[in-house]
Amino acid sequence: MFNQYQYQQKQQHYSEPPEIITNKDLLYLQDALSWELIASKKAHHYSMESENHQIKQHLEYLANVHQRHYQTLLEHLQPNRQQQNINQYSQYRN
Repeated sequence: MFNQYQYQQKQQHYSEPPEIITNKDLLYLQDALSWELIASKKAHHYSMESENHQIKQHLEYLANVHQRHYQTLLEHLQPNRQQQNINQYSQYRN
């Protein structure tokens, strides 16, 4: 059982983003990258298989959306990008 002190610690909210990514965060981001890449590849594959022009266009659009999501996630993993995120967050709060 949690005592009151432990409960309060668990409920603590951070006022700014962390400077490092935890192992748990990294595993989640790796999963998200994998999901986006698979979704993009599948949408592209099925667009190539489709004979219906409208379906082909929608699937290519979907493939591009997932590719952009993948690129965005990758950018957030770059060390210099993490510092930029912290700076932007600090500016937003002030």
